[in-house]
Amino acid sequence: MSVVRVLHVFHSMNCGGAETLIMNVYRNLDRSKIQFDFLVNYFDDMFYEKEIEKLGGKIYRMKFLTQVTPPIYERQLYRFFKSHPEYKTVHSHLETTTGIILKQAKKAGVPKRIAHSHNSRFTREGILAVAENIYKSYCRKKIAPNATELLSCSDKASKWLYGDKSAQATIIKNGIESEKYAYDEAVRIRVRQQLGIDNNTKVLGHVGRFNDQKNHQFLIDIFEQYRKHDDNCVLILVGEGDLKQAIKQKVKSKGLESSVEFLGLRSDVNEVLQGFDIFLLPSLFEGLPLVIVEAQASGLPCLTADTISPLSDLGCGLVEFLPIDNVDTWAKKITSIHKERKVTTEQIKKAGYDIISTAKILEKIYFDV
Repeated sequence: MSVVRVLHVFHSMNCGGAETLIMNVYRNLDRSKIQFDFLVNYFDDMFYEKEIEKLGGKIYRMKFLTQVTPPIYERQLYRFFKSHPEYKTVHSHLETTTGIILKQAKKAGVPKRIAHSHNSRFTREGILAVAENIYKSYCRKKIAPNATELLSCSDKASKWLYGDKSAQATIIKNGIESEKYAYDEAVRIRVRQQLGIDNNTKVLGHVGRFNDQKNHQFLIDIFEQYRKHDDNCVLILVGEGDLKQAIKQKVKSKGLESSVEFLGLRSDVNEVLQGFDIFLLPSLFEGLPLVIVEAQASGLPCLTADTISPLSDLGCGLVEFLPIDNVDTWAKKITSIHKERKVTTEQIKKAGYDIISTAKILEKIYFDV
């Protein structure tokens, strides 16, 4: 049997939730039967690039809508799909732009065209985004007529991208390699030693891209308020993004430099999480974030915004949802959390968030051409 090659379309293969999910799947499927290739709008080196090549994947680069006019972009897509008849499956992760991608894939004769919603709102706001939002609404309407499969990470993500077609979407759980995240006291001690953190210091942590969606401004305010209750604490921030320098400036302006650590992108998030005491996720919106699955798999108490799907609580007794309009509420809740860490691997698997389960579901979709 010939290898099925699936083309995934992303902005980049840097370290985001959707990208990490697909890489988790890629590592855990039978690559003698299925191979992943990637079409991206990114011309620098990417976080997952070397691993993709090592696993046997190909990477194609194309300028997307932000660099060229839509008609040119559509012609580029059509020519690409026509010149690569080996792709019988195209799996797009580009929010509303998926409508344009799948329209051209259909026109070029690609039989399996998959839309995948990973979010619950468009990230751009303001006057300059009005025209773009209008165009994206147009693109959204092109998704259902041109997709053969509608996938999403949660009910909210389905309703946002697919509207009245959301009931037709299949929920694909954001699976992880759960055993890699199982709480290990020895790893916790090692991580904290490497970071120069005393065992008695409370570590608040966050993993996420520095953009408006993740609400780092509010996160810094929470930490500042909590320090009024307990000055023996640190905040660890993992990730990169356009707003990182602005957040660093805010930390400096509040005199918190000695208490806030910026770790950048990490390939060992499963271990870094072991060193945290509480995980904070005050996002303005999400689909169902992969990182909240990872945090629960690490046995971490999680405080998350009530804007996030309740499906994010995987039944481990670790998640509390809070409003994002009151810093005091978050700070007081942090002071009340004194939970012992526990191994939650079986609960994660029972909830269906182990990557083996996710990979099997996607394999079935890919083979059903």
